[in-house]
Amino acid sequence: MRVLFLSSEIYPFAKTGGLADVSASLPKALSEIGVHVKSVMPLYRTVDLEKFGIVPTGKKVSVSVGAGNFDFEVYKVSNSVSHYFLKNDHLFGRDYLYGTPEGDYPDNDVRFGTFCWAVVKLIEEGFFKPDVVHANDWQTALTPVLISKKGLKVKTLQTIHNLAYQGIFPKEAVERLSLGWELFNMEALEFWGKVNFLKGGIIFSDAVNTVSPTYAREITTPEFGYGLDGVLKKYSYKLFGILNGIDYDVWNPETDPYIYVNYSENTVSRKEENKRLFLKETGLSGEEKPLFIFIGRFAKQKGIDLIMESMEELPSLPANFAILGTGDTGYNSFFNSIKGKYPNIFVEVAYDEPLSRKMYASADYLLMPSLYEPCGLNQMIAMRYGTLVVARKTGGLADTVRDVDKPGGYGFLFEEFSPEAFLKAVKKAVDFYYNSRSRFARLRQFVMGIDFSWNNSALKYMRLYENLIEGKVK
Repeated sequence: MRVLFLSSEIYPFAKTGGLADVSASLPKALSEIGVHVKSVMPLYRTVDLEKFGIVPTGKKVSVSVGAGNFDFEVYKVSNSVSHYFLKNDHLFGRDYLYGTPEGDYPDNDVRFGTFCWAVVKLIEEGFFKPDVVHANDWQTALTPVLISKKGLKVKTLQTIHNLAYQGIFPKEAVERLSLGWELFNMEALEFWGKVNFLKGGIIFSDAVNTVSPTYAREITTPEFGYGLDGVLKKYSYKLFGILNGIDYDVWNPETDPYIYVNYSENTVSRKEENKRLFLKETGLSGEEKPLFIFIGRFAKQKGIDLIMESMEELPSLPANFAILGTGDTGYNSFFNSIKGKYPNIFVEVAYDEPLSRKMYASADYLLMPSLYEPCGLNQMIAMRYGTLVVARKTGGLADTVRDVDKPGGYGFLFEEFSPEAFLKAVKKAVDFYYNSRSRFARLRQFVMGIDFSWNNSALKYMRLYENLIEGKVK
């Protein structure tokens, strides 16, 4: 079985978020169970060719569309048959992947649309010979559209990692990308007078999946559908939810080089030494207090508003808090303004992976008060490091965290998106830490043993690919 995996970012070559991690880990897990996967992404100027041994293959492909003629060179990792890149300096030789801090690049429709055209041409010419093309998010969602338009005998899967981002452009994108005006209708790419790349991927792919079962159900509702709930409901017969996983070779407290003291499920008590050293490094005090952490983007989706609106009460709790992240300007300004203001709250406005790993290894609780969460990886990473989770019951969080009040529970969930509900869950976790020490210690060890690796998910993807090839998804 041959799968061509398309993504706009793949770790470690390029990363702005969780898509890059998934696009690295899933193909790796699929390869380990016998699926032949080739990954393809744009070759951005920021990719270090020498560091990763990326070299030209000698293959070139030309794309002629309304916006102009674009030549792509095919590159690959020299010692690998799995990682390929398409190079066009005019389109991708920029400082950022999708846009500057001031906003998205205005020609993103041409940048990623021609990337999709180039992939399809390489399939037509036989350079790639996939049984299944696996597109991810809006940046590669035109590929199923073009494969259908060309009548190629290749099955397609469209994965939605976050429905809030759909790739919506002015209707002129039809001409700029030579898509044909026959596709500009409600049953294809048209969306309120504009062109919607992701809508096209949903309609024209042979199957669609999201990154958790709960999110697959949620996006068929107006609350979470972002205007595509009707389309997704119509095509629900081919909509699946497959939970993401994490790479246990990357996220492993036994070998993690960034944490203070390595430990395992059997030596989880060593977390206390990590906590002591983290408190010392950050100026927090009180090893006997529970340590809560937040790691992530400062964005409405992540529930950062609930933390901000709780800031008057959090400092009064018998607990320490560490907040690491960056994002929207308003959020950054707020958190910069409270740095050093409260003795039990440490704040760092930055992207800092070594610091984040120290936090996972040191914390007692991770905060994930998300407005919505397609899957979420932070909660899986936290539990891998023996950190319990306080989260809102939505999307992948509902699929991976079970409340302590339920049989077999090991986390703290709340449902209403309000500071009151959030604070109630935090206080419940604080009380649990002080009053249920033996159970807390057992749960800390228990969550380290939960399997959030890609093993089960990769098998589900393989079965979905097989069903596509055999025509069993209709």
